Amino acid sequence: MTSKPVARINSIAVSGPALLCLLLGTLAFGQPQSTSPLENTSWQLIEMRGSSGLVQRPDNPENYLLRFRLENRSAITADCNEAGATWNHEGETLTLTRLVTTRKLCEAPSLFNFYIMNLQNTHRLRLEEDRLVLITDNDMAELIFEPYVFRPTF
Repeated sequence: MTSKPVARINSIAVSGPALLCLLLGTLAFGQPQSTSPLENTSWQLIEMRGSSGLVQRPDNPENYLLRFRLENRSAITADCNEAGATWNHEGETLTLTRLVTTRKLCEAPSLFNFYIMNLQNTHRLRLEEDRLVLITDNDMAELIFEPYVFRPTF
């Protein structure tokens, strides 16, 4: 009995024809693009720090979410409003563009205006062990986030 050559890719056996299709597909579409470590992550705002020393903390961090989705799309919760934007991350640079938002009047105290304004002006980021820090142009403000994990309530 003659056995067909088999290649192993990440511990998955791939036969000759399947391997050929895989290689041709890679050549036809190019190498997979590297993805940002932000892709498919969700963050909740815990603090905004201004260059003047002003520190603002949301009463409920779950009301201020930033979700980095596939294809450079983001979903944003800003108190009683929802927003979306396109994001681009290269090295220490992060930009949010084409930001659109609903404009409901949220009950006081609301950080909606400062939060959206600072997101629009974000230029850099720092990824720390369990924190995401967004830094605005001219270092006027830092937005500090922690990972957000959805916990359903039944």
